[in-house]
Formats: sequence, structure tokens, C-alpha cells
Amino acid sequence: MPQPDGRPVQSFDQKNTLLEAHAARVNGAGDPALVLLHGFGTDQTIWGALTPRLPPARRIVLYDHMGSGASNLAHYDPARYATLEGYADDLADILEALDLRDATMVAHSVSGMIALLASLRTDRIGRLIMIGASSRYLNDGDYEGGFERADVEQLLDLMALDFQGWARTLAPQVMDQPERPGLIQELVYSFSRSNPEITRGFARATFMSDHRSALGACRVPTLVLQASADMVVPLAAARFLADGIPNARLEIMATRGHYPHLSAPDIVAEAIARFLAETEA
Repeated sequence: MPQPDGRPVQSFDQKNTLLEAHAARVNGAGDPALVLLHGFGTDQTIWGALTPRLPPARRIVLYDHMGSGASNLAHYDPARYATLEGYADDLADILEALDLRDATMVAHSVSGMIALLASLRTDRIGRLIMIGASSRYLNDGDYEGGFERADVEQLLDLMALDFQGWARTLAPQVMDQPERPGLIQELVYSFSRSNPEITRGFARATFMSDHRSALGACRVPTLVLQASADMVVPLAAARFLADGIPNARLEIMATRGHYPHLSAPDIVAEAIARFLAETEA
């Protein structure tokens, strides 16, 4: 018998297999739960600076997108993950496996769209917090996404030609914290330890995606958190995202770079706490 949202009910074995495949971890017991979704090129360890600053006595769920971190690559299907839809299906399935309700998605970068797409599949998502997210990364007419298609193709070519060189080149640019070399090195390590072929596929699915048409269908309260300077997501793209979601607001943080949860975790944690106080009352 299907669930109220039409998705098939998972068996006990299916749930365990799914959670193990994504290296899912649950800490704490308080609800509504916070589900932390990492972005392209990283894994759940990227949240290490933020999690101790999140509201206490709260259930926190972390997992790795398929093909990232400690996920089981035996479950990776190139066709399923050629677009963000496959990752959104995974998220909806994980929420069902953990029987989470009214959960808050804290989603970085491309995971913002993954979480939004999942919110159209399941009623288990109560609110979205997007950090450095974008509905479209490519410039398109009057729309400013930040990249030309040729830029992305060059990035993909570099990943294929010299994956370690790509990691060392990209990390300092997107971190944008030159005075903090330790953070840059942490990001280089995160990029370079991932599977090159799978990461390149995730990059293509990310940077070639266009989910602007889905924004208006989102019905859950949404916070768009954006650094004041981010080479991956220009402010125009962040404003477009917030304006396109019916119940969303944009908050620009006094920090720079695409990884504020790593470089400015106190600022991010304070913004999350304020939003939860507004929407969980």
C-alpha cells in the first residue's frame, strides 16, 4: 500500500540498505530534525564546523550523496544521477526510511535544488534553508547565473585531464579566504579524495541544470542564505531564487566565499536559529 504522497512503502531491509548505502548518521533525538545536505565535490564531513553550533537537543541527520564520501559506489547508476532528479529521489526515500516529518533541510549549493525538488515529491519536508544555492548556474539571456557554457566545459575538461590539478586550482577560488590556508587545504582534500569520474558527472548534472521553472511550485518556508561575495553564485542568482519561491526570503551574510558553513559557521548558525524560531512556532 503506498504512502499518502504516493511513494511506495519501503521494507525494513530496503530502509537499512538505503541508509547504509548513503553512510547516513543520526545524532540526537529532538524534532523537527535537521537534515544537512552537502554540495558538489564534498561530503557530510564538510559540516563539522557547523554541527556543534546548531540548536542543542535536536536530531541531526547527515548522509553522503551517492558517489560522494563514504557512500557505497556499488549503488551508483550513471543514468539515475545524470540529473538532479535522482538525488532528489534519494532524499525523499531517506526521509521516509527515517520516518522524518516536518524536517528542515539545510542544503548547500546544488543541494538547495535537490531539496526543493524533493519537497515536491514528499510532504515530510517542513522548511528549506539554502546556503549558496542557485536554480541555474549558466548565464541565459537576461538571467545572470555566473558562468558561460564554455566556462563549464573548460572546468569539465580540466577535471578529466588533471583531477588533482583541478582540485588545487578551484579550492582557493571558491573558498575565497586567502588569509586562511587551512580552510583551503581542507577543501582541496575534500575535492581530491572523491572519485574523479563520478565527481565529473555530478559537476555536469550541477552546472548544466536549470530548475527555474520549479521554484514557483515550492510551498514550504524557505531561507536563502547568501555570502556577500561568492564566485559560484552571484547575488543576482540568489535574488532570483528567493524571488521565485513563494514563501522565501533572502538573507545576505557578512562573509565571502561559497563555503560560509566552513569559514563563518557562527554567522550561518545564527541565521538558522532565527529562521527556525520564526517557522517552527
